[in-house]
Amino acid sequence: MKRYQQLAAIIIISVAVFQTGCDTGSTSPEPAVALKIAPQFDLEILSGGRAKLADYRGKIIILDFWATWCPPCIKGIPDFVELQKKYGNKGLAILGISLDQNPKQKLGPFVKKYKMNYPVLLTDGKVDRAYGGITGIPTTFVINRKGEIYKKYVGLRPKKVFEADIKALLN
Repeated sequence: MKRYQQLAAIIIISVAVFQTGCDTGSTSPEPAVALKIAPQFDLEILSGGRAKLADYRGKIIILDFWATWCPPCIKGIPDFVELQKKYGNKGLAILGISLDQNPKQKLGPFVKKYKMNYPVLLTDGKVDRAYGGITGIPTTFVINRKGEIYKKYVGLRPKKVFEADIKALLN
């Protein structure tokens, strides 16, 4: 009987991790006690060209570290697509940084399938470290118009969480 209880506990823990994200962190955002300037980057865009964080200065940025193999990351993509549609013309820029290995082989069809309407950037391995090391995905940063990190979320969050942040930063 004890063996079945252990197996049940493992299954329950596995389901909880799957539902909340591929992280081991807290479910609440890290407090923004003192706003930190978001680290600069210059990354390749999947669709061609390059993107620098500085290119988006003056916009509210949602910077999402994700991968195609991460179910919670995939689950959050439609929310980002909707937010980009709703707030893109009001000053929102969503940027997805793919942490996939060999991303060019996977990402093109994936982006089309999920109708991603925001730039997908390819990690250079340095940007992850610059943002404090990505300990779980999705990891999402909300950056204000001054280029400061407003909030950091590790794990999947509902659209209403990001929408509340966007509205607060638009005012």
